Amino acid sequence: MQHKLHLILLLITPFFTQAQLESYVRYTADGNLEPNFNYNGSRKITEKIAFTYFGLVEQKWSEALVGLKYSPSSSFSVSASAGIEQGTNSPRYSASIWTVKGSTSLLVLGELGSGKDNYLYKINLFHQYSDLFTLGITAWRFHGIGPNFRFTIPKIPLTLWSMPAYDFESNTFKIMIGVTTKL
Repeated sequence: MQHKLHLILLLITPFFTQAQLESYVRYTADGNLEPNFNYNGSRKITEKIAFTYFGLVEQKWSEALVGLKYSPSSSFSVSASAGIEQGTNSPRYSASIWTVKGSTSLLVLGELGSGKDNYLYKINLFHQYSDLFTLGITAWRFHGIGPNFRFTIPKIPLTLWSMPAYDFESNTFKIMIGVTTKL
């Protein structure tokens, strides 16, 4: 499954006008390292509507979603996606709202799969202090809530990030360390 997803990502990358690849590791209090690779992209259909794609691969789970994003302005967008998740025959759905005002942005994202506990949320509130440094707070299911530090190297373009967090569901501290690059 994971090799097929990687091949699909490589084949469709040229069709997207905006894309990014992110890799991070989640370090848990019990000493586990959980790697994550995800890819997302979009291609404008019209000035306000874009086709979107998201794929995620972890050690024991993966998903792929496709959808549409509506951006009535450069500072606001809403999106909806549907796709599949590893290990089920049921669909997975996602919706998000993103807005920015000046140097501050907010993303609210939700996903729903099969079963009452099969959901994910991610909320990012970021303030970009310079071209190099962004600071925010993130609430993210299975990760926790905590500060999110981002350092961007514009010439590459590469963003290094770290998020120490407390996960209230598992009552543990976790830290995520990652790298994001625009393709």
